[in-house]
Amino acid sequence: MLVFWILYFVLSFFISFAFYKLFSHRGLGFLSSIILFGLLSGIWFVYPGSRELAPIVSILFLENTIVESHGYLRLFRPFLISFFVGLFFSLIYLFLRKS
Repeated sequence: MLVFWILYFVLSFFISFAFYKLFSHRGLGFLSSIILFGLLSGIWFVYPGSRELAPIVSILFLENTIVESHGYLRLFRPFLISFFVGLFFSLIYLFLRKS
C-alpha cells in the first residue's frame, strides 16, 4: 500500500509540473499548478469514522454522484494542508534557485 501512495504522490507532482509548463505566464502557471497539486495530493478518510484513506478528488466525485453527502468542508482542511505544503516547498525551491 505504501508503494501505491508514493507512486500517487510522484504522479501528482509530475502532473502539476506539466500543468505549470502549459502556461506562458509564469505567475499564473505557478499558482494554478500549486492549486492542482493541493487538489491531487490531498488525501482524507472516505467517510467520517472510516480508517480508509482516499484522494480528495475521488471523494468529491463519489459524493457528487453515488454516495450520500457527508459535507464538503471536511475535505477543505486536507486540501489546504496540501496546498500550503506544496506552496512552501515551491517557494523554497524558487529561493534556492535564485541564489
